[in-house]
Amino acid sequence: MLKKVTTSLLFAASLLSAKANTVTVNASIKELSAGKWVFYREQGGADKRDSVQSFKGGFKFQVNIEEGEGNEYLFSIGRNLDDRNSYIVLFLDKGTVNIKADSADFKDAKLSGSPSANDLQAYKTFLQSNEYIRKAPALYEKGNDLYKKGDTVALKEIEKQLNEIDSVRTVLNKEWIQKHPASPISAYVLARLKYALADSALEETYNSLKPTATNNVLAKNIRHGIEVNKLTGVGKPALDFTQADTAGKPVSLKDFRGKYVLLDFWASWCGPCRAENPNVVAAFNKYKDKNFTVLSVSLDQPTGKEKWMDAIHTDGLTWTHVSDLKFWSNAVAKEYAIESIPANFLLDPNGIIIGKDLRGDDLNNKLAEVLN
Repeated sequence: MLKKVTTSLLFAASLLSAKANTVTVNASIKELSAGKWVFYREQGGADKRDSVQSFKGGFKFQVNIEEGEGNEYLFSIGRNLDDRNSYIVLFLDKGTVNIKADSADFKDAKLSGSPSANDLQAYKTFLQSNEYIRKAPALYEKGNDLYKKGDTVALKEIEKQLNEIDSVRTVLNKEWIQKHPASPISAYVLARLKYALADSALEETYNSLKPTATNNVLAKNIRHGIEVNKLTGVGKPALDFTQADTAGKPVSLKDFRGKYVLLDFWASWCGPCRAENPNVVAAFNKYKDKNFTVLSVSLDQPTGKEKWMDAIHTDGLTWTHVSDLKFWSNAVAKEYAIESIPANFLLDPNGIIIGKDLRGDDLNNKLAEVLN
C-alpha cells in the first residue's frame, strides 16, 4: 500500500512539474480572421517549432520548456518575414504570455502575463520612449526602397542615420541591463548588444548579471561564446574537428597543416555569404599556388544537400567543403561559437589563427601581407 501511495505521489509530482514547464501563449488580435496559419520557431536552441490555425480574434500555443531552457521564439502570422509586422520575437521561460493587438498582425502588440513577459514589454516601452528609436522603422523601409531603386547616394545618408540610431540603441541597452541585472530579459538584450561590445566588455557585462538572469539558453550561449572567443583569438591554435565532405568522406582540419587555410563558414541560403563568395574565389585563385587553400563549413539544413551542392557549383567554389547538414546546430559551428555568417578564420601553416572575419579587401590585404 505504501508503495502504491508513493508511486501515486511521484506521478502527481511529475504531472505538476510538467504543468509548471508548459508555457501558454495567448494572442488577442482583434482584426485577425479565423483559419490563418501561425508558426513559431525556437531561435538558436533545440529548434522547437509548431503551427496552429487562428480562431477569429486570436490564437493559442502551448510550449513545453524545461527549467533553464528559456529562450527566444519567433512567432509569425503566415511566412512573410519581409513584413516586420507579421512576426514578433518573444522570450519564453515559464507561465503565460499574453499578446494583445488591434490590427491583423503584431503592429503595436502589447505583452503581459509572466514576469518575463512584463519585463520584455517594459524593455520595448523603454526603447520606444526614445525619439531616435521611433524613427528606425520608417528609415529601414525608406532604405529598402532606395536599395531596390539603386540610389546608392541617398542610401548612404540613410545608412548614416541608421548607424547613429544603432549607437543610441547600444547606450539604451547597456542602461537597461545595468538596471535589471536579475531579469532574464537582460540576457535577451545582451544577446543583441554583444556584437557592439569588445570581448572584455561583453564578459564584464555578463558577469554583472544575477543567476536568475543567466539560467536560460540565451545566457548559456553568450557564456559559451565568451569561452570560445578566448580559445579562438588571433594567436591561438585553431580548434581541430572532423566532418564529412560532399562525398561523405571524413575531413579533418589538421589534414591541412603546412598550408595557409581560410576556414570559411557559410550556407547556400545565406545572401551575404553568396555575395562574399566572389571575393573568396578571387583570393583562392590568386593565392592557391602560394601554399593557400580554403576549407568551407556549410550551415545548410538537413534537407538542403542539393542546394548546398548547387551553390558550390554555381559560385565556382573549387575547394574542400564539409557539413553535417544540421543548420545552426552544425557541430563545427557550435565548437567555434558561430552565431552569424559569413564568418571565417585565417590559419597559418602551423594551424595558428592569424586573422578573423576577413572579407573583401581585408582578406586580400591580409593574404598579400603573409604570402607575397
